[in-house]
Amino acid sequence: MATKTDETDASTESLSPEQIAARAKLEKMIQERESKPMTIEQLRAMGDLWPEDEEVDDFLAAVREWRREGKERRPS
Repeated sequence: MATKTDETDASTESLSPEQIAARAKLEKMIQERESKPMTIEQLRAMGDLWPEDEEVDDFLAAVREWRREGKERRPS
C-alpha cells in the first residue's frame, strides 16, 4: 500500500525546487485553514456556475469580487 510520503515523492520528482517549495507552502496553508479538496461531485455541480461562452478572465474577476464581498461581510 502506498503511503502519503510515497505519493508525494512520486508526484514531486519532476518538479523544480521552487515548485516543490510552493507546493509545500500551499499544503501548509490548506492545513492551517482546514480546507479540503473539492470532490468530483462538487466540481460537476458547479458546471453551470459560469456560461461557457464567457471568458475565463471574466470568471476570475467575478471570483475575486465575490471573495472581496465575503471579506467585507465578515466581522473582524
